[in-house]
Amino acid sequence: MKTPDAAALKKRARAMLLAMTEREHWIYALVRDEGTFDKALLVLQHAGVPRAESAAGGSVVRFGTEESGASFVVYDAAPLGVVLLEGSGAGAPEALGKVLEATGFLPQSELWRRALDVGDAAFASRAVRTLAHMMVAWDADFHDLFILHLASPDAIARHEATVAITLASLVARDAEPGLELLEEGLEREPFPKLCETMREAMEVLRAYAGKPVDLSILPLGKKTPTS
Repeated sequence: MKTPDAAALKKRARAMLLAMTEREHWIYALVRDEGTFDKALLVLQHAGVPRAESAAGGSVVRFGTEESGASFVVYDAAPLGVVLLEGSGAGAPEALGKVLEATGFLPQSELWRRALDVGDAAFASRAVRTLAHMMVAWDADFHDLFILHLASPDAIARHEATVAITLASLVARDAEPGLELLEEGLEREPFPKLCETMREAMEVLRAYAGKPVDLSILPLGKKTPTS
């Protein structure tokens, strides 16, 4: 597949920003250098945003209150090589801008370029996972991107696409397109173990959409051998 030119990549990035702005839900991937995570926390604190809680051993930190009109999450996504910065609410842009100015960020157009560079499956899969964290709404570009990775000859890339589709569906709060993609992928998938992973992902999305779920498919619903 030919990688889109710079203008096309920037168009995709603008579409992402527009979707974020319409939903007052912005997500950026910060360049993960030494100190990026701590710097993002410090900037939010200096901006007067109250720190709410931390989780996952301190790698996820939440800021904001209901009264403040804005909330933030800073997530050290080490496996992806980025720090994810999320802001929600009408009052979020000002503080987000201060963090981005202090840390720098990976342009969405660059992430799209990496995701479409399927010649390096691991590199592209990492970009797809990062974009999935940032996908607040489904569109044709994301649909085609996931189709591309589900059709990869590399089974690991197809597995990563399955994870990314599941994640993107949850971020976008819309499970139906993800279910359709996974169903199509399942029909073509030759490896039984990956088929199992796809079925589990589909059950997660069905549960999220409020549909009946086959609990026996999910890991917690499987019987374990007795000694």
